[in-house]
Amino acid sequence: IWPVIAKRRYGPTLDSASATSLINHGNAQIIDLRDPAEFKKECIAHSVNIPATRIQNELGRLDKKRPVLLVDNDGRKARMVSPLLRGTGFAQVFILEGGLDAWRRNQMPFTR
Repeated sequence: IWPVIAKRRYGPTLDSASATSLINHGNAQIIDLRDPAEFKKECIAHSVNIPATRIQNELGRLDKKRPVLLVDNDGRKARMVSPLLRGTGFAQVFILEGGLDAWRRNQMPFTR
């Protein structure tokens, strides 16, 4: 029952393959919620760094009409930020399942 509750509360999660499809074919905005120092070490190509602590002040940088993929190390920050975005009019908010830890385990590409 927890997956149903979590999906309703936080929004849908996407595994690495589904996230790649959303990025490549859905014109998704990739929002990396980590600290700038972590972001500079490695990130998903074309992602934008908006730390979770500042996202509320930077919503104007995002397009509400495009899907949003939230990423962080393990998905915890994304689960906190997702309800905020959904509550302010973002219709398509997705969380990278397992975060960048899972992305790395699945040997998906990073930009350095």
